[in-house]
Amino acid sequence: MKHPFRKIMVATDGSEPSMRAAAMAIEMAQNYGAELLAVHVVDEEVLRTFCRALGKDEQQARETLSADAEKYLQEIRNLAEHKVSVATMVEHGTPHETLLRIAQKQQVDLIVMGKIGRRGPRRVLMGSVTERVIDLSEIPVLVVK
Repeated sequence: MKHPFRKIMVATDGSEPSMRAAAMAIEMAQNYGAELLAVHVVDEEVLRTFCRALGKDEQQARETLSADAEKYLQEIRNLAEHKVSVATMVEHGTPHETLLRIAQKQQVDLIVMGKIGRRGPRRVLMGSVTERVIDLSEIPVLVVK
């Protein structure tokens, strides 16, 4: 029987919900013998806000946020160790658009995400990344509470 999921993508922002999503994605990849891709998108809007708030130049802010992204992805690699191999990717852009583009380009069969990430009050105004991915994705999306 052909497995429904050959490639699973998990989106992380380092939040507790996204780490629970990563644990679920790892378990599913292990059970289905699927490839796992862990992705963090550095939000360009957050990057600009970060620059203004801390008075850093854009290159410094990009390096700081990229270093944070690598930490989040390393946590997922640690969780997956001895269970499944994980490919990781850090991209910059608008999170929901970037995640959907990556999922399509990488021919992902399932996107796994946490319900709410690190968006704070802005989430109420803009809607969460997860909600936008659900609304716009043609690929199945599993939301982990």
